[in-house]
Amino acid sequence: MKPSDKLYDFTGKVILITGAAGAIGSEAARQFAAQGANVALMDINEEKVKATAAAITKETGSECIGIKADATNEDELKAMVEAVVGKFGKISGLVNNVGWGKATPLWGSDTDKLVASYKLNTISAYNITKFCMPYLRKEPNASVVFSGSMVGTTPSPEFIEYSTAKAGLINMAHSMAVASGPEVRFNVLVIGSVDNGAATLEAGYDPAMLKKISDSIVMKRRGTPTDIAHAMIFLMSEAASWITGINLMVDGGGMYESKMPS
Repeated sequence: MKPSDKLYDFTGKVILITGAAGAIGSEAARQFAAQGANVALMDINEEKVKATAAAITKETGSECIGIKADATNEDELKAMVEAVVGKFGKISGLVNNVGWGKATPLWGSDTDKLVASYKLNTISAYNITKFCMPYLRKEPNASVVFSGSMVGTTPSPEFIEYSTAKAGLINMAHSMAVASGPEVRFNVLVIGSVDNGAATLEAGYDPAMLKKISDSIVMKRRGTPTDIAHAMIFLMSEAASWITGINLMVDGGGMYESKMPS
C-alpha cells in the first residue's frame, strides 16, 4: 500500500490538457507539473500557450510543451496527439478542458449556433479522446477528466447553446466509462461558478450578477482555477483508481436560498 502522499506523484506521467492557455487549463498544467508530470498544453492561442508552457517549465522543472491546435479541426487534433507522442513517447492522462459559451436567450439561437457550440464543447472532446485512446490503453491508471458545467445538469435557458452541449458531454463521458473499464477511467467535473477573469465578463456576466451568485453559493464565494485544478489532480491520481463514470460536483456546495421569510 502506498502512503497517501505517493498517490499524487505524477513523476513519469505525461498529461495532455486542452484549452490550456485559459485560467483553469493553465492552472491545471501548473499543478500537474508541480507533482512531477510532463505536460502538453494545447490551445488555439499559439503565443499564449507556448509562453505558458515555458513559464511552467521554468517554475516547476517539469518539461512542458505548448502546441497550437483548433479543437474543432479533426486533422489538427490528430496531428497534435501525434506530436505529443512523438515528443514524450506516451500519453498517461487527458484533461478535456476546451469549452466556452456565452449567454443566449432561449429563443435567440439557431441551428448554426447550436451546432457550433456542440462542435466546440462536445465533439472536440470526443475526437481528442478517440485519438488518445490507443496510447491511454497502454498506461497504468489511465484517466480522462472532462470539464463539465453546472449548466449541463440544471435547467439553464439563459445558456441554451452551452448548457445543451455540456449535457451531451456528460452523457458521452459516462458512455466512454462503461465501455472502457478497467483500461481507462472517465470522469466529469461539474464545475460551478468560477472566477476566470476577463473570460467571465466576456460570457455575459456583469458585476451585479456575479455578486448575486457569490452570495447564493453555500461557501459564499465563487471558485478559483486552483479549486478546479485540485479536483482534476484527484481524479487523475492513484487515489481515485477505483473511480470511474462519476460527476464530481465542484461548486462550493451549490446555490441555496432559504425558503423561510428573512
